Amino acid sequence: MDDFTKTSFPRPQTATRAAPAPSVVVATLASEKVDQKAQHHAAASDDDASSRSRASRLANGVNNVLGAKFYALGRLSARYPWRMIAASWMFAVLLSAGLGARGLKNENRSEKLWVPSNTQAQGDKTYVDTYYGSETRFAQVVLKSTTAGENILTPAGLDALNTVITAVRAASITWEGSTYSYTDHCYRTGSNCWESNVLTAFASAAAWDTQSEIDTALTASPITNQDGSTLYLEKVAGGLTYNSASAPTGAVALSATFLFTNNEELVSGDMVDKKGDAFDTELLKIFAEPPTGFEASYVTDRSFGDEFGGAINADLLKLQIALFLILAYAAATLSKWNLGCVGSRVGVTFAGIVSIGMAIASAYGLCAYLGLFFSPLMNVLPFLLLGIGVDDMFVIVNAYDNEVSRDPVERMGQSLRSSGMSITVTSLTDVVAFLIGSSTSLPALRNFCFYAALGIFFDYVYQVTFFTAFLTLDERRKANNKGDCFFCLDCPPQACCRCCSPGKSEKSILQRGMGRLGSGLRHRVVKYSVLVFFTVITIMGIIGCVKMEVDADVNNFIPDGSYLKGWFADSDTYFTESGDSVELYSKATLDLAADDAKLRAASAAFKANDYIVENTVRSWVDDFYTYRTALGGVTSANYVSTLNTWLANAGARYLNDVVFDDETSPTSITTTRIHGNHVKAIKSKASVTAMDSLRADIAAVSGNENGVIFAYGRSWLDYEQYKTIDAEAIRNISVTLAACLAIITILIVDPKTVFAVFLALSMIFVNIVGFMHFWGLSIDSVTVIMLVIALGLAVDYSAHIGRAYLEKRGTPDERIVRTLEDMGVAVWNGAMSTFMAVMILGSSSSYVFMTFFKQLFLCITLGLAHGLIFLPVLLSLLKPAPYAEAR
Repeated sequence: MDDFTKTSFPRPQTATRAAPAPSVVVATLASEKVDQKAQHHAAASDDDASSRSRASRLANGVNNVLGAKFYALGRLSARYPWRMIAASWMFAVLLSAGLGARGLKNENRSEKLWVPSNTQAQGDKTYVDTYYGSETRFAQVVLKSTTAGENILTPAGLDALNTVITAVRAASITWEGSTYSYTDHCYRTGSNCWESNVLTAFASAAAWDTQSEIDTALTASPITNQDGSTLYLEKVAGGLTYNSASAPTGAVALSATFLFTNNEELVSGDMVDKKGDAFDTELLKIFAEPPTGFEASYVTDRSFGDEFGGAINADLLKLQIALFLILAYAAATLSKWNLGCVGSRVGVTFAGIVSIGMAIASAYGLCAYLGLFFSPLMNVLPFLLLGIGVDDMFVIVNAYDNEVSRDPVERMGQSLRSSGMSITVTSLTDVVAFLIGSSTSLPALRNFCFYAALGIFFDYVYQVTFFTAFLTLDERRKANNKGDCFFCLDCPPQACCRCCSPGKSEKSILQRGMGRLGSGLRHRVVKYSVLVFFTVITIMGIIGCVKMEVDADVNNFIPDGSYLKGWFADSDTYFTESGDSVELYSKATLDLAADDAKLRAASAAFKANDYIVENTVRSWVDDFYTYRTALGGVTSANYVSTLNTWLANAGARYLNDVVFDDETSPTSITTTRIHGNHVKAIKSKASVTAMDSLRADIAAVSGNENGVIFAYGRSWLDYEQYKTIDAEAIRNISVTLAACLAIITILIVDPKTVFAVFLALSMIFVNIVGFMHFWGLSIDSVTVIMLVIALGLAVDYSAHIGRAYLEKRGTPDERIVRTLEDMGVAVWNGAMSTFMAVMILGSSSSYVFMTFFKQLFLCITLGLAHGLIFLPVLLSLLKPAPYAEAR
């Protein structure tokens, strides 16, 4: 049996500290003389149980019961450290075994992460995918003259565009030993590859040899493509100029759009089309080298993933540096440098990091056992747990260092009685808040909250067991004057240089600084100035909250310098009319042969909708109606056969839009679709309005009460996210704050302190959201996650200070100073370790990391200001009674 007390410890030096408990005072008076003023102060501070309120007595009862449990745990950890370490390690290994036994199920599909599972778009997507398969791949190039604003609707401009298109048609790749050409890979409508560009209006290159030929072809009304369909010039030419007769005379930009078949398959939770990506690589090479005298902006299906991922990968080194700075700061501030290498606590810091790593592995393992999917969002969880875990380390070590006058086992028991209660308040508040947050309808956020709740819980468990046991072993090393990392070597317990010597005061520089801050806050004028200042800040925060918008701009995710920036700029400048594509679908329960008037009415409503660009609508049912009317009409009996014949000939461009029950000998129609495009939306809110408007118009079509005709677009999955994310954010924040209030009430109990802590926490959060708006952020999938993380970190700043105030005796002003000298140091160090890491992320080019920086910067600065300035002032004015065992 390892007995901590067997190790020889030097007698600790007496340190300046708060007045001891009354029982200690009585015992001490028997042997030494105590200053009369100190006696009077101790007696005045000793509240008689009968004079306390019921809430105060309840607070004392809860504190005593829980404090006794932590006291016993601390003594157990100090007496049997190796057994505690072994038990913690075995527990962690058992939980983390889930990673090997079942493995984490990866999920990267956007619709599975950010779209509520009960939305209409999710159900519609399932139907559409069943009959029409995966969405086609997309590529587009926009060509302009290198001379800004020069007309490109010229023979030279069309020749340049033709050069690019010809190169695309000649592209090929070798994949798994086979060669695939453009025609093998393109998406077909009938027998032709689908393309959209101005050249489709000309029979051949010879047809645009002169400017007059171009003008003649493009001033016709309507402009007709070679397949007989109508060409809408504004869709393929941008920056158009017109003469007095409204005929086009020139254009600044020409676009060429291509569609390709999609061969996606699910790999590790992500839809992957490696062959398509390889073909996109060839297209990017072509687009990147436009003809001389012209410049190109371009995009392919793989562009977004490449550029988003590239921006994040480029900043991973910064994230690693940020994590290292947290560890370096923790090691530097936890150490007692006046004792030289003996006082170093690099090993203790490493043990704390190991405990956090055990928490991460345990959370991941248990979630694997439970079958919860793992998403890229979980990659920020270690940062959250590191911030919370390091803060817990500072609180535990700070309490341990303040118990220098006790024997080793008693010292750990008493330090954990205080620090254990403090981190219990913050940890359980975070755990409950995240568990409640896991009830959100957004799958990615739901699982993240569950992972976070488990991670914080396990971090809490390992901090009070594994870490405290290692702290005990480290104290043995110090007692024997052994080196830190080189514990086999004897080291003199002395400072390496004068700057590290303790000087006249045994308090650290930070303790003295916190003491001065507390002394400054004692003045009445300062107190009321603080209240006014923070009230003004909160009013500004409320104004920002009111103005906060939901807006998910994909352009935000594109790093500066990316070629996609140019494509988005040209698209927004020259092609401003048409937005996202959307389709109108009919189900098998609609008997088109007997009654296609219903679908034609829906098609008319589709075209007439305020948020649809009418000339983008391609309706097979309208064109087929024109065709069969010219035939003299079609009966219900030969409707299907006539439609099938038409699709094989004049209506070939609609061949993929009508699905029959049998491809060779059809007898009925299973499903159909009509294509169109939304009006281009600038804000996410406008996209949601467009979706709801079109749904309402189609639902209002006579005879469509049962929804056999419905509208759906692939982008509507994102619209559903926009529609719910603000409500989800408000709900999660409100419920989380309510959970924080409940846990703080249960564990702190004292009503005045609970009120003050919750008020400070609410103000912090309101100000974070409000100043996010002033800093140019909006509510989107990234900021919502960061808000949850910020709330988890913000709880610590206020809850630690609030509880520490109850553990201090004296006048209200004296308690401010003692609280800040004690817990203020731990809170500051925990915040600064995270702050240093956050500052590194401030230079990131990634929207995700830049958002991370902005929100955590607000969280830390506002959290510290409220926790170290506003809350102590408020508590001194409210004057909550201290705990009976307060010192």
